This record gives sequence, structure tokens and C-alpha cells, in this order.
Amino acid sequence: MTYLVFFYAIFILIGGIVGHAKAGSTVSLMMGLIFGALLLIAAAAIHTRRRWGGYFALILTFLLDASFTWRFISTGKFNPPGILALVSLAVLIVLALHLQRVTKLPPRK
Repeated sequence: MTYLVFFYAIFILIGGIVGHAKAGSTVSLMMGLIFGALLLIAAAAIHTRRRWGGYFALILTFLLDASFTWRFISTGKFNPPGILALVSLAVLIVLALHLQRVTKLPPRK
């Protein structure tokens, strides 16, 4: 799970940088940097087996997916908001399924 969140964080970081470079969007740059950094923190927390890391990544991914879906609906453009919404939704589903499985396991001694 650590690798999924790590690569998603890098994907969001690069997406913000590319959005700024192509469209001059400072908002894309700032959101990409902020959410990418927060997702990297969540990935580090997951790696060190801190339960809050998974929930933090889930919340961040949900917010990103909501934002990308809103932009896709508003603009009607599939590239990039539609693609990012689908990627975020896939990560969201995998995270939710993983957290559901982990919370059913007995606690470690």
C-alpha cells in the first residue's frame, strides 16, 4: 500500500508542475505541491505502520477525486480532469478495500 500512495503522490506532484508549465496555472502548482507533500507524509506513515496514514491518504484522495470530478463535469474536458478523476477513483477504491481488510484483522501483540 505504501508504494501505491507514494506513486500517487508523485503523480499528483508532477501533475501540478505540468499544469503550471502548460497552462500557467498557479493553483495547479500549489495544489499539486500541497497534496503531493501530504500524500508523501501519508505514505511514510503507512510504511511505518501507523494506522492514521491510511485514513489520511483516503481522505486526501477523496478530496482530490471530488475536485477532479467537479472540474470534469464543469468543463466537459476529459483530459486532464477526467483522467485524474479516474486514477483518483481507482486509488480511492484500493485504499478503501485495503483499510477494510486491515481493520478486520486482530491487533498485533
